Amino acid sequence: MLALVADRKKTAQQFPNMVDYEAKRAFMHFYDAAPQPEEGSPIKDIEIRKGILGQRRVEITRPFKRSSKEMQEKRRRTRIGIPRVLNLYSTAPFFRTYFEALGIPKQNVVFSDETTEEMWVEGGKYGSIDPCYPSKVAQAHIHNLIFHQHTEKKPLKYIFFPILTHVGNFVTDTMDNASCPIVAGAPDVMKAAFTKEVDFFATRGIEFVDPAVSFVEPNLMAKRLFECFGSRLGITEDENDHACREGWRALTIFENDLQDKGRAILETVEEEDRVAILLLARPYHSDPGLNHGIPEEFQVRGYPVLSIRSIPKTREYLDKYFQEELASGKMKTPLELNHVWPENYSVNSAQKVWGAVFAAHHPNVVVLDLSSFKCGHDAPVYGLIDSIIEKSKTPYAALHDIDANKPAGSIKIRVKTYVHALKLHEERLEDARKRRDQLEHAIDNKRLELLELKSKQLAERRVQDEALVSQIEQLREKVRSYVPFARPKEPEPAPKGIVQLGKKSKTGQIVPATTAADAE
Repeated sequence: MLALVADRKKTAQQFPNMVDYEAKRAFMHFYDAAPQPEEGSPIKDIEIRKGILGQRRVEITRPFKRSSKEMQEKRRRTRIGIPRVLNLYSTAPFFRTYFEALGIPKQNVVFSDETTEEMWVEGGKYGSIDPCYPSKVAQAHIHNLIFHQHTEKKPLKYIFFPILTHVGNFVTDTMDNASCPIVAGAPDVMKAAFTKEVDFFATRGIEFVDPAVSFVEPNLMAKRLFECFGSRLGITEDENDHACREGWRALTIFENDLQDKGRAILETVEEEDRVAILLLARPYHSDPGLNHGIPEEFQVRGYPVLSIRSIPKTREYLDKYFQEELASGKMKTPLELNHVWPENYSVNSAQKVWGAVFAAHHPNVVVLDLSSFKCGHDAPVYGLIDSIIEKSKTPYAALHDIDANKPAGSIKIRVKTYVHALKLHEERLEDARKRRDQLEHAIDNKRLELLELKSKQLAERRVQDEALVSQIEQLREKVRSYVPFARPKEPEPAPKGIVQLGKKSKTGQIVPATTAADAE
């Protein structure tokens, strides 16, 4: 048994799991926010002035306003708890950096633990009856913050659980970017659950803070955060605006990091004619307590796992996979969705459908679709994703009713069945690669034969063509160096705790990411 566990860990080290990486990275400190400007530092601002012809916006320069030293010191002693749930899986880097930029130490921004069965049994008993497990499990995370992260020596001053009505979206033509109403309303439900009979927040000396904010309206969000924390943390509006800018910067760094690593994985599987598994799921299904470790089951069987957020979003990368639609005018950019789903108002569902479209266009990407039991926003896209995947013949597995129960035996059977299908798919990719290489080699041989004949004819007429000679030499070298395609050997396992990624170098070869960076 120990040998089997060690072997699984060894395999997992060789094949990256971006779902697990994203879930951990989202809540850790990875960006040092720029310090607040000094009191009186000149900053640019916009002033609204009224005149005879109406209002006009005028750019002005004014001094930066800082809070008092007493308030700054108070913030250094403040601890804020945030539940590790729902859409905070896609927005946590913003909020962590926002608080850190205001002067709250990184160790004082505290997230609840990852979801476990023990956490749910202990803390999931406070009155929520919604069938949506990701929403329902939030009460266990609030319980974790109140009774585990809050201690006499290290008390929490606030529990911050924002009502996220809208979150950011990379899909460019959505009707709206609304959060699921169950997800958006969860903070109010949790507040009621922990105050209806006994006010657990008051008895523990904690204030529950749940402002409504929208990530699609940055200025309004900054205003709402200042209204919420201006008096509580003793900050000025200038300090709040600076913290918001730093939060956006951290969120961008987080997303770019995921896409860079995702691209390295995609380029590696393209070069080696392997497949990567794309998890079509909502951001919070990155929580191992919600996905029941299903992505890890594929990882330990030798398949890298991608999240939707880790797919590169640049035109330079995506255009080659959407050439037909872009050329016909069906799509203006690869990040559009209206051509397959016009009623795309739900942000996370829209991203799932776009992920299916991407997988349908990429020969080395296969799909694993996860959805929670009774998910009202995912249900309308089940058939749509099914039709997209079926049309492209992309290998596809779906588990649409996962909840608090973990049927381990059933999961393993389905994983093994899908893995068998993936091996057959990889064999087809490998056969197609061999045939393509053989055809290209045969064409090169024929081209070389014709060029040599032409060179001989020119020589008989005593005509010298330097360009032709050079072309023949290059082609002769290419034919001489031809090696039939063979699957590369398994890479050596990376050191413990480190995942080795590949990256395409300037020569087109896949090399370790650090080596590629040095070569550039």
